[in-house]
Amino acid sequence: MLNRRHLRIRVLQFVYYWNKSKQIDLAVFEKEFLNSLANLETLYLLLLKYVLKLRDFSENYFEGSMNKKLPSVNDLNPNKKFINNLFLKNLRDKSDLNKRLDRFKLSFTDENIMIKDIHFKMLESEIYNDYMNNHNTTYEDDKKFILNFFSKELIEMESFQEFFNKKDIFWEDDFPFICNLVIKTIKESNSNRVILYDFFNNEVKEFSINLLRNTIVNSDEFAKLISSKTKNWDLKRVAQMDLILMQMALSELLKMPNVPVKVTINEYIELAKYYSTANSKNFVNGILDSLLFELMKEGSIKKTGRGLIE
Repeated sequence: MLNRRHLRIRVLQFVYYWNKSKQIDLAVFEKEFLNSLANLETLYLLLLKYVLKLRDFSENYFEGSMNKKLPSVNDLNPNKKFINNLFLKNLRDKSDLNKRLDRFKLSFTDENIMIKDIHFKMLESEIYNDYMNNHNTTYEDDKKFILNFFSKELIEMESFQEFFNKKDIFWEDDFPFICNLVIKTIKESNSNRVILYDFFNNEVKEFSINLLRNTIVNSDEFAKLISSKTKNWDLKRVAQMDLILMQMALSELLKMPNVPVKVTINEYIELAKYYSTANSKNFVNGILDSLLFELMKEGSIKKTGRGLIE
């Protein structure tokens, strides 16, 4: 379920890291890279887990209120609509979430503190109170509430974001993308099942490792090609991110025969807009266009499928 844009971003981050830490063994580095991709699934599962944990905390909170020495009428008759939410019941009983959580052994010592904080913020939420005061109890109503609360409030809470950002250096960048996958998971669920996305398959591994390895191993060769098109610039003056992006593009053009040329060029121009300087888009576009013209003329670009070289 990981798209190639996200894989390219992760490779970009790791090549930058490699350039700063050249003493790392490439095989060890590749293993570290693959572990970082696996952690994307970890983030996805944790986001779903904590929605369920929020429900469990609410149940324990209301049970504790009922057992107070002097419980109020509300304490003795709590509104259990959220606790009985049908989507959350399906997420627990009709998905493989718990099985995958058990496999990864996903838990943190401070997660209960975070859940408690979110619980009390939820109780003040307009979305929550509108839901609790609505007497309709259908799967679609329950799903809509989870979708609205997750997408409009939960993932916007600073404490929720900070919790994840402190766990993995890449999760701050990954958070919006993975949240969108959680939102799609909720939307695509039905009363019979909740299907969770699979993240890591052979295609993902092959594409990302080939891109990482070819970019690193051929970095000097690619740097010479780029330098030939920057005659008025010392290569040391080229922004580090621009250089890496162009090396990655050359890796796809010259070493990865199944990736369409047009897709490669467009992807790295787009990435330059977000991950480098204000002028990077035009600079990267100009250099890659010039290199592409020359490499096509030489017959150096070889693609295996129809239409991939156009």
